[in-house]
Amino acid sequence: MHENQPPASLRAPIGRALVTGASRRVGRATAVEFARSGLDLAITYRTDEAGCRETAAFAVDAARAAGFAIAPEVLRLDLCDIASVERVAAAVERGGVDCIVHNASTYAPAAMGSIAAQDFESLYRGEVVSPALLTQSLRGALGRARIAAGAAVVFYSDIYALGKPRVGFTPYIVAKAAVRALAEQLAVELAPAVRVHCIAPGVIAWPDDDAPGAVSDEIKRATLARTPLARAGTPEEAAKLVRFLVLEASYLTGNTIRIDGGRALR
Repeated sequence: MHENQPPASLRAPIGRALVTGASRRVGRATAVEFARSGLDLAITYRTDEAGCRETAAFAVDAARAAGFAIAPEVLRLDLCDIASVERVAAAVERGGVDCIVHNASTYAPAAMGSIAAQDFESLYRGEVVSPALLTQSLRGALGRARIAAGAAVVFYSDIYALGKPRVGFTPYIVAKAAVRALAEQLAVELAPAVRVHCIAPGVIAWPDDDAPGAVSDEIKRATLARTPLARAGTPEEAAKLVRFLVLEASYLTGNTIRIDGGRALR
């Protein structure tokens, strides 16, 4: 048996996905959901290599349980470093890619009065510039997509960038608003070969207590009181939406879809 062939009892992958920021939370859940659906993976991290390799192991197990053999590629990606973006694009192109999920993000508070130019520049580079350049570099590979619904790119904005500004997060919110504009622009630029989707989450699992943007129990209660479904979402719920958009939503492109438990209604 050729070394790249799957064991006789397992099927070959149906395609390959690039998921950035896959060491934990939504990125990890998305990678595992894709693996379960038969997609091989290229997954990236910036600092948490061990977490990303753990994600790869979980994905292999999930794929095997579903009858697929995959071999995830783990890559370091610093979205603020163009050379790093170029290296990852070249590595992913060699293996082929059918979809990209731009999940990597920095959730960074910045109080008005203490904001520096670097706060805007680094967030814009990581949220908009590098994802745009990475997608551009991989457009040829996406044009050769194997999945039945066709190639897809998924971006993450934020419900607070869709008409609900949040005090204390100006550079982050401005960058996430630009992400939505980028998704709409690429939906036109890359059509008809590539579908482009944008997801605007509300609370999808609370930030860790020691993480930037961590919130108090009082704020959590107030937020849930304004959320019709009265709870935070889970990474797995976000991952299932991504899977649907990539593998099933064959006549959908350029839209921004809220996953917020109805929070935008209040």
